[in-house]
Amino acid sequence: MLIKGYLLLSIFFLQFFSLFAQKQQVNHFYMPAEWEPQQAVWVGLFGNPGRDTVSAAIIKALHHNVQVRLNYSYEYDKKRNNKFFHSLEIDTTKLQWIEDSVNNSWVRDPGPLFIKNKMGKQKIIDFAWIQYGHHLVYKKKMNTLDIETGRSDIRIATKLNLPVISTPIVAEGGGIETNGEGVLMSIEETALQRNTGKTLQEIETEYLRVTGCKKMIWLKRMLLHDKTVPDLLIENWSSTGANGHIDEAVRFVGTNTIVVAQIDEEERNSNPISNVDYEILEEYCATLKKATDVNGKPFKIIRMPAPDLNVFARSYVLTTSSIKRFSEKFPFKIGDTVKTVPAVSYMNFFISNNVVLIAKYWKEGMPLKEKEKDETAKNILAGIFPDRKIIPINPLPVNYLGGGIHCITQQQPK
Repeated sequence: MLIKGYLLLSIFFLQFFSLFAQKQQVNHFYMPAEWEPQQAVWVGLFGNPGRDTVSAAIIKALHHNVQVRLNYSYEYDKKRNNKFFHSLEIDTTKLQWIEDSVNNSWVRDPGPLFIKNKMGKQKIIDFAWIQYGHHLVYKKKMNTLDIETGRSDIRIATKLNLPVISTPIVAEGGGIETNGEGVLMSIEETALQRNTGKTLQEIETEYLRVTGCKKMIWLKRMLLHDKTVPDLLIENWSSTGANGHIDEAVRFVGTNTIVVAQIDEEERNSNPISNVDYEILEEYCATLKKATDVNGKPFKIIRMPAPDLNVFARSYVLTTSSIKRFSEKFPFKIGDTVKTVPAVSYMNFFISNNVVLIAKYWKEGMPLKEKEKDETAKNILAGIFPDRKIIPINPLPVNYLGGGIHCITQQQPK
Protein backbone atom coordinates (compact mmCIF):
# COMPACT_ATOMS: atom_id res chain seq x y z
CA MET A 1 0.00 0.00 0.00
CA LEU A 2 2.85 2.34 0.93
CA ILE A 3 4.64 1.57 -2.36
CA LYS A 4 1.46 2.30 -4.30
CA GLY A 5 1.16 5.66 -2.50
CA TYR A 6 4.75 6.57 -3.38
CA LEU A 7 4.07 5.58 -6.98
CA LEU A 8 0.96 7.77 -7.24
CA LEU A 9 2.82 10.67 -5.62
CA SER A 10 5.70 10.28 -8.07
CA ILE A 11 3.30 10.29 -11.01
CA PHE A 12 1.65 13.44 -9.64
CA PHE A 13 4.96 15.29 -9.34
CA LEU A 14 6.08 14.15 -12.79
CA GLN A 15 2.85 15.47 -14.31
CA PHE A 16 3.12 18.70 -12.31
CA PHE A 17 6.70 19.42 -13.40
CA SER A 18 5.88 18.44 -16.99
CA LEU A 19 3.00 20.94 -17.08
CA PHE A 20 5.21 23.57 -15.42
CA ALA A 21 7.96 23.01 -18.02
CA GLN A 22 5.43 23.27 -20.86
CA LYS A 23 4.09 26.53 -19.42
CA GLN A 24 7.62 27.90 -19.08
CA GLN A 25 8.34 26.97 -22.70
CA VAL A 26 5.17 28.67 -23.94
CA ASN A 27 5.97 31.84 -21.96
CA HIS A 28 9.64 31.89 -23.01
CA PHE A 29 10.40 34.89 -25.22
CA TYR A 30 12.98 34.39 -27.93
CA MET A 31 14.34 36.18 -30.98
CA PRO A 32 12.96 34.48 -34.11
CA ALA A 33 15.09 33.75 -37.14
CA GLU A 34 14.68 36.14 -40.06
CA TRP A 35 13.19 33.46 -42.31
CA GLU A 36 10.25 32.83 -39.93
CA PRO A 37 6.83 34.29 -40.91
CA GLN A 38 6.67 38.07 -40.62
CA GLN A 39 3.78 40.33 -39.69
CA ALA A 40 5.45 43.50 -40.96
CA VAL A 41 8.72 44.97 -42.21
CA TRP A 42 9.91 48.43 -41.26
CA VAL A 43 11.81 50.21 -44.06
CA GLY A 44 14.01 53.28 -43.60
CA LEU A 45 13.83 56.40 -45.76
CA PHE A 46 16.50 59.06 -46.28
CA GLY A 47 14.87 62.10 -47.84
CA ASN A 48 17.41 61.78 -50.64
CA PRO A 49 16.25 60.84 -54.18
CA GLY A 50 19.16 58.49 -54.93
CA ARG A 51 19.10 56.61 -51.66
CA ASP A 52 15.30 56.53 -51.49
CA THR A 53 15.33 54.77 -54.87
CA VAL A 54 16.89 51.84 -52.97
CA SER A 55 14.22 52.05 -50.26
CA ALA A 56 11.51 52.19 -52.93
CA ALA A 57 12.87 49.09 -54.66
CA ILE A 58 12.77 47.27 -51.31
CA ILE A 59 9.19 48.42 -50.65
CA LYS A 60 8.09 47.37 -54.14
CA ALA A 61 9.59 43.90 -53.62
CA LEU A 62 7.96 43.46 -50.21
CA HIS A 63 4.58 45.17 -50.14
CA HIS A 64 2.54 42.37 -51.75
CA ASN A 65 3.95 39.79 -49.30
CA VAL A 66 4.05 41.61 -45.96
CA GLN A 67 2.81 44.81 -44.31
CA VAL A 68 5.36 47.59 -44.93
CA ARG A 69 5.71 50.18 -42.17
CA LEU A 70 7.41 53.54 -42.61
CA ASN A 71 8.32 56.34 -40.22
CA TYR A 72 7.67 59.98 -41.02
CA SER A 73 8.12 63.22 -39.10
CA TYR A 74 6.19 65.64 -41.32
CA GLU A 75 2.97 65.18 -43.29
CA TYR A 76 4.68 66.78 -46.28
CA ASP A 77 7.30 64.00 -46.35
CA LYS A 78 4.62 61.34 -46.23
CA LYS A 79 2.71 62.88 -49.16
CA ARG A 80 5.88 63.43 -51.19
CA ASN A 81 7.04 59.85 -50.70
CA ASN A 82 3.63 58.38 -51.48
CA LYS A 83 3.64 60.32 -54.74
CA PHE A 84 7.12 58.98 -55.53
CA PHE A 85 6.15 55.40 -54.67
CA HIS A 86 2.96 55.63 -56.74
CA SER A 87 5.04 56.67 -59.77
CA LEU A 88 6.97 53.41 -59.35
CA GLU A 89 3.70 51.40 -59.40
CA ILE A 90 3.75 50.70 -55.67
CA ASP A 91 0.28 50.28 -54.18
CA THR A 92 0.52 52.96 -51.48
CA THR A 93 -2.74 51.77 -49.87
CA LYS A 94 -0.73 48.78 -48.62
CA LEU A 95 1.79 50.99 -46.79
CA GLN A 96 1.37 51.89 -43.13
CA TRP A 97 2.86 55.20 -42.00
CA ILE A 98 3.88 55.68 -38.34
CA GLU A 99 4.54 59.23 -37.19
CA ASP A 100 7.73 59.71 -35.17
CA SER A 101 9.92 62.60 -34.09
CA VAL A 102 12.89 61.17 -35.98
CA ASN A 103 13.03 59.86 -39.55
CA ASN A 104 15.14 56.81 -38.71
CA SER A 105 16.84 55.59 -41.91
CA TRP A 106 18.79 52.73 -40.30
CA VAL A 107 15.83 50.89 -38.76
CA ARG A 108 17.87 47.71 -38.27
CA ASP A 109 20.04 49.29 -35.62
CA PRO A 110 18.39 51.71 -33.17
CA GLY A 111 14.97 50.57 -34.38
CA PRO A 112 12.80 47.90 -32.72
CA LEU A 113 14.22 44.41 -32.20
CA PHE A 114 11.34 42.00 -31.65
CA ILE A 115 11.13 38.90 -29.50
CA LYS A 116 8.07 36.69 -29.08
CA ASN A 117 6.76 33.59 -27.32
CA LYS A 118 4.97 30.53 -28.68
CA MET A 119 1.61 32.24 -28.15
CA GLY A 120 2.66 35.05 -30.50
CA LYS A 121 2.95 37.72 -27.81
CA GLN A 122 5.73 40.19 -28.54
CA LYS A 123 8.19 42.43 -26.73
CA ILE A 124 10.77 44.92 -27.99
CA ILE A 125 14.41 44.85 -26.90
CA ASP A 126 15.87 48.22 -26.00
CA PHE A 127 19.67 48.05 -26.22
CA ALA A 128 21.63 51.11 -25.16
CA TRP A 129 22.68 53.29 -28.12
CA ILE A 130 25.93 55.19 -28.75
CA GLN A 131 25.74 55.90 -32.50
CA TYR A 132 27.77 52.84 -33.64
CA GLY A 133 30.47 53.69 -31.11
CA HIS A 134 31.44 56.74 -33.16
CA HIS A 135 31.40 59.13 -30.23
CA LEU A 136 34.00 56.91 -28.56
CA VAL A 137 36.11 56.77 -31.71
CA TYR A 138 36.01 60.52 -32.32
CA LYS A 139 35.78 61.44 -28.62
CA LYS A 140 32.63 63.52 -29.10
CA LYS A 141 29.45 63.74 -27.06
CA MET A 142 26.15 62.42 -28.35
CA ASN A 143 23.97 65.24 -29.63
CA THR A 144 20.22 65.59 -29.15
CA LEU A 145 19.40 63.93 -32.49
CA ASP A 146 21.66 60.94 -31.69
CA ILE A 147 19.93 60.45 -28.34
CA GLU A 148 16.46 60.86 -29.85
CA THR A 149 17.33 58.32 -32.57
CA GLY A 150 18.42 55.82 -29.94
CA ARG A 151 15.01 56.02 -28.28
CA SER A 152 13.07 55.23 -31.46
CA ASP A 153 12.56 51.62 -30.37
CA ILE A 154 10.87 52.74 -27.14
CA ARG A 155 8.59 55.16 -29.00
CA ILE A 156 7.59 52.45 -31.49
CA ALA A 157 6.91 50.03 -28.61
CA THR A 158 4.54 52.64 -27.13
CA LYS A 159 2.72 53.06 -30.45
CA LEU A 160 2.38 49.28 -30.84
CA ASN A 161 1.43 48.86 -27.16
CA LEU A 162 4.23 46.36 -26.64
CA PRO A 163 6.29 45.86 -23.46
CA VAL A 164 9.99 46.76 -23.54
CA ILE A 165 12.89 44.75 -22.16
CA SER A 166 15.82 47.12 -21.59
CA THR A 167 19.51 46.63 -20.99
CA PRO A 168 22.41 49.04 -20.34
CA ILE A 169 24.52 46.96 -22.74
CA VAL A 170 25.06 48.53 -26.17
CA ALA A 171 24.29 46.67 -29.40
CA GLU A 172 22.74 47.30 -32.79
CA GLY A 173 20.48 44.99 -34.77
CA GLY A 174 23.07 44.58 -37.53
CA GLY A 175 25.61 43.47 -34.96
CA ILE A 176 23.82 40.27 -33.88
CA GLU A 177 22.58 37.17 -35.73
CA THR A 178 20.38 34.33 -34.49
CA ASN A 179 19.31 30.97 -35.89
CA GLY A 180 15.99 31.23 -34.04
CA GLU A 181 16.85 28.10 -32.09
CA GLY A 182 18.85 29.49 -29.19
CA VAL A 183 22.14 30.47 -30.86
CA LEU A 184 23.31 34.07 -31.05
CA MET A 185 26.34 35.20 -33.04
CA SER A 186 28.31 38.46 -32.88
CA ILE A 187 31.79 40.00 -33.15
CA GLU A 188 33.86 40.26 -30.00
CA GLU A 189 35.78 43.39 -30.98
CA THR A 190 32.53 45.21 -31.75
CA ALA A 191 30.91 44.29 -28.45
CA LEU A 192 33.93 45.37 -26.41
CA GLN A 193 34.34 48.63 -28.34
CA ARG A 194 30.70 49.57 -27.68
CA ASN A 195 30.78 48.60 -24.00
CA THR A 196 33.85 50.21 -22.48
CA GLY A 197 34.71 48.76 -19.08
CA LYS A 198 32.55 45.65 -19.51
CA THR A 199 33.93 42.13 -19.80
CA LEU A 200 32.94 39.88 -22.65
CA GLN A 201 31.19 37.59 -20.17
CA GLU A 202 29.09 40.47 -18.83
CA ILE A 203 28.11 41.44 -22.38
CA GLU A 204 27.30 37.85 -23.33
CA THR A 205 25.11 37.35 -20.25
CA GLU A 206 22.98 40.37 -21.21
CA TYR A 207 22.89 39.47 -24.91
CA LEU A 208 21.49 36.04 -24.04
CA ARG A 209 19.10 37.36 -21.40
CA VAL A 210 17.33 39.90 -23.59
CA THR A 211 17.24 37.78 -26.77
CA GLY A 212 16.19 34.57 -25.02
CA CYS A 213 19.09 32.69 -26.61
CA LYS A 214 21.06 29.98 -24.81
CA LYS A 215 24.40 29.90 -26.59
CA MET A 216 26.83 32.52 -27.92
CA ILE A 217 29.25 32.25 -30.84
CA TRP A 218 31.91 34.97 -30.81
CA LEU A 219 33.90 35.91 -33.89
CA LYS A 220 37.10 37.70 -32.98
CA ARG A 221 37.77 40.75 -35.16
CA MET A 222 35.82 43.33 -37.15
CA LEU A 223 36.33 43.42 -40.88
CA LEU A 224 38.64 46.28 -41.79
CA HIS A 225 36.17 47.10 -44.57
CA ASP A 226 33.54 47.85 -41.91
CA LYS A 227 35.71 49.42 -39.19
CA THR A 228 35.61 53.04 -38.06
CA VAL A 229 38.86 54.66 -36.95
CA PRO A 230 39.78 58.36 -36.87
CA ASP A 231 42.60 57.94 -39.38
CA LEU A 232 43.02 55.98 -42.61
CA LEU A 233 42.90 52.28 -41.93
CA ILE A 234 45.85 51.17 -43.98
CA GLU A 235 48.11 52.85 -46.53
CA ASN A 236 45.93 55.39 -48.40
CA TRP A 237 42.66 53.41 -48.14
CA SER A 238 39.74 54.13 -45.80
CA SER A 239 36.27 52.65 -45.45
CA THR A 240 32.67 53.55 -44.70
CA GLY A 241 30.76 51.13 -42.52
CA ALA A 242 28.78 50.44 -39.36
CA ASN A 243 31.91 49.77 -37.31
CA GLY A 244 31.88 46.02 -36.97
CA HIS A 245 28.49 44.61 -37.97
CA ILE A 246 28.18 40.89 -38.48
CA ASP A 247 25.54 41.28 -41.22
CA GLU A 248 28.29 42.45 -43.59
CA ALA A 249 30.15 39.15 -43.32
CA VAL A 250 28.34 36.21 -41.67
CA ARG A 251 24.64 35.26 -41.72
CA PHE A 252 22.45 32.42 -40.52
CA VAL A 253 20.29 31.09 -43.37
CA GLY A 254 19.00 28.02 -41.55
CA THR A 255 19.03 26.48 -38.10
CA ASN A 256 22.33 24.78 -38.92
CA THR A 257 23.49 26.66 -42.01
CA ILE A 258 25.74 29.73 -42.06
CA VAL A 259 26.86 31.81 -45.05
CA VAL A 260 30.29 33.48 -44.85
CA ALA A 261 31.74 36.03 -47.29
CA GLN A 262 34.81 35.01 -49.28
CA ILE A 263 37.31 37.32 -50.95
CA ASP A 264 38.69 36.06 -54.25
CA GLU A 265 42.30 34.83 -54.04
CA GLU A 266 43.27 36.98 -57.03
CA GLU A 267 41.73 40.09 -55.46
CA ARG A 268 43.04 39.78 -51.93
CA ASN A 269 46.37 41.41 -52.81
CA SER A 270 44.86 44.08 -55.06
CA ASN A 271 44.24 46.48 -52.16
CA PRO A 272 45.35 46.58 -48.51
CA ILE A 273 41.85 46.31 -47.00
CA SER A 274 40.94 43.11 -48.86
CA ASN A 275 44.29 41.59 -47.96
CA VAL A 276 43.55 41.94 -44.23
CA ASP A 277 39.86 41.01 -44.54
CA TYR A 278 40.70 37.82 -46.42
CA GLU A 279 42.51 36.56 -43.31
CA ILE A 280 39.72 37.70 -40.99
CA LEU A 281 37.07 35.86 -43.03
CA GLU A 282 39.15 32.69 -42.98
CA GLU A 283 39.40 33.08 -39.19
CA TYR A 284 35.61 33.29 -39.06
CA CYS A 285 35.32 30.03 -40.97
CA ALA A 286 37.81 28.28 -38.70
CA THR A 287 35.80 29.38 -35.64
CA LEU A 288 32.46 28.37 -37.13
CA LYS A 289 33.69 24.95 -38.21
CA LYS A 290 34.38 24.20 -34.55
CA ALA A 291 31.09 25.68 -33.32
CA THR A 292 27.89 23.73 -32.62
CA ASP A 293 24.23 24.51 -31.99
CA VAL A 294 22.49 24.10 -28.61
CA ASN A 295 22.24 20.35 -29.24
CA GLY A 296 25.91 19.94 -30.13
CA LYS A 297 25.26 19.66 -33.86
CA PRO A 298 27.82 21.28 -36.21
CA PHE A 299 26.99 23.95 -38.76
CA LYS A 300 27.14 23.74 -42.53
CA ILE A 301 29.27 26.57 -43.95
CA ILE A 302 28.53 28.10 -47.38
CA ARG A 303 30.82 30.74 -48.92
CA MET A 304 29.47 33.84 -50.65
CA PRO A 305 31.55 35.95 -53.09
CA ALA A 306 32.63 39.48 -52.17
CA PRO A 307 32.58 42.48 -54.53
CA ASP A 308 35.97 43.75 -55.68
CA LEU A 309 36.65 46.90 -53.64
CA ASN A 310 38.85 48.27 -56.42
CA VAL A 311 35.79 48.57 -58.67
CA PHE A 312 33.79 50.63 -56.17
CA ALA A 313 36.47 52.68 -54.40
CA ARG A 314 36.24 56.45 -54.78
CA SER A 315 39.42 58.49 -55.10
CA TYR A 316 39.67 62.05 -53.92
CA VAL A 317 42.44 64.60 -53.46
CA LEU A 318 42.91 65.93 -49.95
CA THR A 319 42.08 69.59 -49.49
CA THR A 320 42.49 72.01 -46.60
CA SER A 321 38.97 71.08 -45.52
CA SER A 322 38.98 67.29 -46.00
CA ILE A 323 42.33 66.74 -44.29
CA LYS A 324 40.91 68.08 -41.02
CA ARG A 325 38.99 64.86 -40.42
CA PHE A 326 42.29 63.10 -39.71
CA SER A 327 44.56 63.48 -36.70
CA GLU A 328 48.11 64.82 -36.58
CA LYS A 329 49.36 61.23 -36.97
CA PHE A 330 47.93 61.20 -40.48
CA PRO A 331 50.86 60.46 -42.82
CA PHE A 332 49.62 62.38 -45.88
CA LYS A 333 49.41 66.00 -46.90
CA ILE A 334 47.16 68.33 -48.88
CA GLY A 335 47.17 67.27 -52.54
CA ASP A 336 47.64 63.56 -51.82
CA THR A 337 45.09 61.10 -53.24
CA VAL A 338 43.22 58.74 -50.91
CA LYS A 339 40.59 56.09 -51.61
CA THR A 340 37.44 55.30 -49.67
CA VAL A 341 35.35 52.17 -50.17
CA PRO A 342 31.58 51.81 -49.66
CA ALA A 343 29.91 49.01 -47.69
CA VAL A 344 29.48 46.79 -50.77
CA SER A 345 28.54 43.24 -49.81
CA TYR A 346 26.29 40.39 -50.91
CA MET A 347 25.91 39.42 -47.24
CA ASN A 348 23.62 42.35 -46.38
CA PHE A 349 20.62 40.53 -47.89
CA PHE A 350 17.16 40.51 -46.33
CA ILE A 351 14.87 37.49 -45.94
CA SER A 352 11.09 38.04 -45.83
CA ASN A 353 7.82 36.30 -46.62
CA ASN A 354 8.17 34.59 -50.02
CA VAL A 355 11.16 36.72 -51.07
CA VAL A 356 14.86 37.32 -50.44
CA LEU A 357 16.38 40.67 -51.41
CA ILE A 358 20.03 40.64 -52.44
CA ALA A 359 22.54 43.13 -53.82
CA LYS A 360 23.22 43.34 -57.54
CA TYR A 361 26.07 45.64 -58.61
CA TRP A 362 27.13 45.06 -62.19
CA LYS A 363 26.46 47.63 -64.91
CA GLU A 364 28.00 48.35 -68.30
CA GLY A 365 31.65 49.27 -68.00
CA MET A 366 32.33 47.11 -64.92
CA PRO A 367 34.44 43.94 -65.17
CA LEU A 368 32.40 40.90 -66.25
CA LYS A 369 33.69 39.11 -63.16
CA GLU A 370 31.43 41.34 -61.04
CA LYS A 371 28.45 40.29 -63.17
CA GLU A 372 29.36 36.66 -62.52
CA LYS A 373 29.46 37.37 -58.79
CA ASP A 374 25.96 38.88 -58.96
CA GLU A 375 24.68 35.66 -60.53
CA THR A 376 26.61 33.41 -58.15
CA ALA A 377 25.28 35.21 -55.08
CA LYS A 378 21.73 35.05 -56.41
CA ASN A 379 22.05 31.33 -57.20
CA ILE A 380 23.44 30.55 -53.75
CA LEU A 381 20.41 32.08 -52.06
CA ALA A 382 18.07 30.44 -54.59
CA GLY A 383 19.52 27.08 -53.59
CA ILE A 384 19.06 27.83 -49.89
CA PHE A 385 15.55 29.27 -50.28
CA PRO A 386 14.00 27.40 -53.25
CA ASP A 387 10.46 28.45 -52.31
CA ARG A 388 11.23 32.17 -52.23
CA LYS A 389 11.76 34.58 -55.08
CA ILE A 390 15.27 36.06 -55.12
CA ILE A 391 15.00 39.76 -56.01
CA PRO A 392 18.21 41.66 -56.90
CA ILE A 393 18.42 45.34 -55.90
CA ASN A 394 21.31 47.74 -56.46
CA PRO A 395 22.04 49.22 -52.99
CA LEU A 396 25.14 51.23 -53.98
CA PRO A 397 23.72 54.69 -53.08
CA VAL A 398 23.09 53.36 -49.55
CA ASN A 399 26.42 51.48 -49.45
CA TYR A 400 28.23 54.80 -49.80
CA LEU A 401 26.70 55.84 -46.47
CA GLY A 402 27.98 52.67 -44.79
CA GLY A 403 24.96 50.33 -44.92
CA GLY A 404 22.85 48.20 -47.23
CA ILE A 405 19.53 46.41 -47.76
CA HIS A 406 19.57 44.63 -44.40
CA CYS A 407 20.50 47.84 -42.55
CA ILE A 408 17.41 49.76 -43.72
CA THR A 409 14.93 46.96 -43.02
CA GLN A 410 13.68 45.42 -39.78
CA GLN A 411 11.28 42.50 -39.59
CA GLN A 412 8.46 42.20 -37.08
CA PRO A 413 7.55 38.53 -36.53
CA LYS A 414 4.04 37.20 -37.05
